Amino acid sequence: MRWTLRISFLLFLAWAIFMVSPFVALYDLSKAIEARDMDQITERVNFNALRVSLARQILGEYLKTQDLDGLGQQAAAQAGTAVLNPVLEELITPQAVIDLLDDGQLQQATGAQDRNGGFFPLGFDTASLGKAWRTFIMSETQGFRAITIPLPADEPRGNQFKITLRLRATTWRLTGIELPEPLKEELIKRAAAATK
Repeated sequence: MRWTLRISFLLFLAWAIFMVSPFVALYDLSKAIEARDMDQITERVNFNALRVSLARQILGEYLKTQDLDGLGQQAAAQAGTAVLNPVLEELITPQAVIDLLDDGQLQQATGAQDRNGGFFPLGFDTASLGKAWRTFIMSETQGFRAITIPLPADEPRGNQFKITLRLRATTWRLTGIELPEPLKEELIKRAAAATK
């Protein structure tokens, strides 16, 4: 009976550590962003997967705004990719990740120069159990190797970033960011302006 209890306790402890580990990784990433530690950010972000994530969102929305004039879906996607490539190149850098996740703005991509300072999606206070609990409850797991975390948890869904982390070996890495609607619209306007 004692062995059963010990094994059960160890299994529960391992499960609890595993469930908390992506949030610890997210907290570590937020600290690297605050410190502007490019090496740490580069280590914790899968830029290829992030590029695919952002391209899928922006290209889909961009194609909805365009008059395709009978172009096939494949040809339209290729044309859209060519147009969006410069915008995506600006987004897939450690500095752009810092801009985006520090204050919710992309200074490089949107041309914004001033920082509003009021939006820190990764700067949640771990001492605030209520906020941490809401973030934990609102997160969505995708099997054992991926999790999507909406930030900030208190914002309406349309204003939230959805951060996707994927486990590779023993490290959780950022592989996707679902952008809030206002930021998506701004990037689409920028892409449309680039085609003129």
